Amino acid sequence: MSPPPCDRHKNLQMVPLGQTFVNACPVPSCGRCLDEQGYFEVIEGQLVRGETTAPNRLFSTGEKVLKAIRARAGV
Repeated sequence: MSPPPCDRHKNLQMVPLGQTFVNACPVPSCGRCLDEQGYFEVIEGQLVRGETTAPNRLFSTGEKVLKAIRARAGV
């Protein structure tokens, strides 16, 4: 059985993630995964099911960068 396609990138097949039952989209900026319960993403260490919009992912990434800068500055 071939891997399923990513729900955002219909022309790309997802790839198995290690030795788990999870498949991941091969597009680095996508972040979509698939298990037996459906599609999901991991944002800020939390499993998020359903569709997430690009601004939410960008905001999450921006927060991570800001936290790293503040940690280095000691603020």
